[in-house]
Amino acid sequence: MDSAFWLRQFSQFIFTLASHGDVVLLGTLAITVFGLGPIGRALAARIRGTPSDDSLAALRSGMSELQERLDFSERVLGELRQRLIGGEAPPKPPARVVTPV
Repeated sequence: MDSAFWLRQFSQFIFTLASHGDVVLLGTLAITVFGLGPIGRALAARIRGTPSDDSLAALRSGMSELQERLDFSERVLGELRQRLIGGEAPPKPPARVVTPV
């Protein structure tokens, strides 16, 4: 195998890539974005077997938000139940002030 053979093979490979340049460019861009983006980092962390710190922090904040919403819902439902059982009339909404446009 001489150097002329390898040069022809390399030039043929380059010309083949150039003839499909749009596909090569889009494929390279997609692999780069996927590999360096959050999906790629999460996939790499999963392969390594270590949870991502970002995902744990996001899960913790989401859980605390859900707990706050649950507490609020329980409080509102408890007040509504007290009004219905206690026989109190629900408070009337304040009169709305109409502003000119």
